[in-house]
Parts: sequence; structure tokens; C-alpha cells
Amino acid sequence: MKRFLTSAFALLAFTFGSSAQIHCGTVELVPNTTTNALATFNNFSYYEAGYTINSVARVRVRVTDQAIPDPLCSWSLIMSVENNPIAGTPANEWEELATYGSGSAANPTIDMLQIRVRNACATSPINGVFQNFTNHGDVIDIISPLLPVTPAGSCVTNVNGPGDYISNYDEYNFDIDVRINPGFAVNPGIFQLNIKFRLEENP
Repeated sequence: MKRFLTSAFALLAFTFGSSAQIHCGTVELVPNTTTNALATFNNFSYYEAGYTINSVARVRVRVTDQAIPDPLCSWSLIMSVENNPIAGTPANEWEELATYGSGSAANPTIDMLQIRVRNACATSPINGVFQNFTNHGDVIDIISPLLPVTPAGSCVTNVNGPGDYISNYDEYNFDIDVRINPGFAVNPGIFQLNIKFRLEENP
């Protein structure tokens, strides 16, 4: 049996809405910095069972109300996937940075990446369940846009009112886990995906 050595990494880029706030005072992710994760596939167990990285990133939310509180201050949090289609990457594949050898197998597809969001209050309806993207630009809601306001402190699903990861840690702190399961039919090489988290005030 031929032995493959494949390295793949997912670049997690944290961004937040830059539009002017209307109902809230501030809406931000802390820290708003890029986190890199490298998964190296150098034994067959990783190909068969997948490569899991728990708490590869932590998304911390801080939303403050205005000086005169606005009852419409609420937020949404989404994640999306990007694979640099400008470089010619097919919509459903990881971006190819380098390949090894001259194999004729396929490049890894985006759906080989699974992402799990979790926190102690199960704030997100997808809490604790691995999710898949399929194509560049796909979006997964962590807290969906335009939901009715659910105040902080209730420790229930879809909390989206003013609060922060310090005072309301179990609701406003999200651990991100990833699992990559390429199987055996992929080209050996280095491939990249960008996962972006976007926090926005609801209009």
C-alpha cells in the first residue's frame, strides 16, 4: 500500500462588522486577531479517523448598549469559509499551496473540514455538533441574524442581547473545534482554508 504524507492547515481569521452602530454602543470580537492551525497527516490513523483539534480558536463576544439603553440592541454571529477562488481554486476544494510528487488523486474538498462550536450554556442552536461547509462562501449561523432579543444572564439558546465574555462567560465565549477527515484519495501536499467569524449588530 502506498504511503502518503499530506499536510493541511486551516487559517482562522476573526473579523467583525465595521458598519456604524445604530442600536448598540460597541460590537466586537476579542481578540480580533488571526489564529493559524496546522494539521499534519503522517500516519494512517489520521486518514481513517480524522485529525481533531479541540479549542483551536476561542471567539469572545463583547456587546455594550448605548448610554441611554436601546431595547433593540442585539447581535448575530456567523462563520464562513473562503478558499481563494481568485487563484483559480474550484469552489468546493481547499486552496492548493504545494503538492508532493506527481499523483493523480484529487485535492481535498471543503466538506472534509468539520467545525464544532460550543459553550457552557449551549447558546448556539448548533452547539456541540460538527458542521460542514460545502463551497467557498458558505455561511453557518452560530447566532442567527434578526432573532428577537434574548437578554444575557438567561443561559439559554440564542442569547443575543448586550453582554460580554467576562460578565457572561458561559454565554459569550465560544470554543471552536475542527476535525479534518480527508480519507485516502487525496493528493499529498499543503492546502489552506480561511474560516471567518463575523459579529454584527442586528439592524
